[in-house]
Amino acid sequence: MPRPPAKAQAISSALAARIVEGELDPAAWLPSERELARVYEADRSTVRRALRLLAEQGLVQLRHGAGAQVRAAPRVRRAASDITRQVGEWRGFHVSARRGGRTPFTRTSVAEAEADDRLAFRLDVPVGTRVLERARVQGVEGEPPVQTATTWVILEIVEEIPVLREVDTGPGGIYSRLEEAGYRITFEESVTCRLPRPDEQETLEIKPDQPVLTLWRRAHDQHDRVVEVTHRVVVGDRHELVYRYGAGV
Repeated sequence: MPRPPAKAQAISSALAARIVEGELDPAAWLPSERELARVYEADRSTVRRALRLLAEQGLVQLRHGAGAQVRAAPRVRRAASDITRQVGEWRGFHVSARRGGRTPFTRTSVAEAEADDRLAFRLDVPVGTRVLERARVQGVEGEPPVQTATTWVILEIVEEIPVLREVDTGPGGIYSRLEEAGYRITFEESVTCRLPRPDEQETLEIKPDQPVLTLWRRAHDQHDRVVEVTHRVVVGDRHELVYRYGAGV
């Protein structure tokens, strides 16, 4: 597939940023082609290409004779702290999605795996150590997936809490099971951004130029031992991550 002209891509990216960051409200109309051509110092054919790129990303609807209209925001607004408390039967993604009035889904597979260099470093175990891998694809009904989330748990913990091998680990998920077993968990999370790999493009139903957030989270017990690591890959324009904290001392 040929790449779009650089000018059209630049205009599309600028408008996409305004939409994703909330500067342009859902259902708002973009300026006319003539006005956009003036603002971005481009010809109207280039503006049309830029608008088509926005439509392909699902950010606007092109209405013949009327213009381009911003789609209703599909993002899940997620509190970074939603993993730390159980609400009803849920933690994490399901809590945030339901709070926003959406119906979430999760597709889960469970298997044993060997820790590669990257994972062994984060779990603080030797390379090749057997771990339990819980892979999930999550989103809201009627829309493409929002994220993948893969969790690895050291087998010593799994032997102590066998239900972790089940697809359904019960109300509150694995962190509630850890708490019931006497573990007091603290979390460490890092966030970066990159373009998606081919397998992620297919799973998340996104294009090669749609950025994703990548989040690595480590769970430490009360002895500062790493008991679990989670890697999330989140579609940037389908998700808003919110942090809330005090000023400190």
